[in-house]
Amino acid sequence: MPSFIYKLVKKIADKKAVDALIPILTEEDDSARFYAALALGKIGSTEAVEPLAKSLKDKNYSVKYMAAKALANIGGKATVDVFIKILKDDDETMRETAANYLGDLGDIDAVSALVAGQSDNNKYVKEASTKSLEKLTYHKKK
Repeated sequence: MPSFIYKLVKKIADKKAVDALIPILTEEDDSARFYAALALGKIGSTEAVEPLAKSLKDKNYSVKYMAAKALANIGGKATVDVFIKILKDDDETMRETAANYLGDLGDIDAVSALVAGQSDNNKYVKEASTKSLEKLTYHKKK
């Protein structure tokens, strides 16, 4: 997918584009999936949460990363639930990413999952979980 399509979608930010972008998340072309995830994150429609959650299992790391970023941009309870599930994933990098975004989203429902993340066998997941718990504590004090 050429970048001009992403720029067009970004400019119009039309929620109707969501229906057209979601199927692109399963296209064979890595860059098409990447730009579709990017555009969906910019649009911010909650309709994209489930398809983007599936993209967290993509074979291409850039697509997985962009899907996670898009989910964080969308936010909300459904996104928090997705990241909590990812904290139990086999992919250490995605667990770390999920832990980081959970702190940014500021939802206290993530506390128990992040406490469990502090016992992860990967030091980066542990650190991200600890930092996110600190962020959540700060959000709660506000």
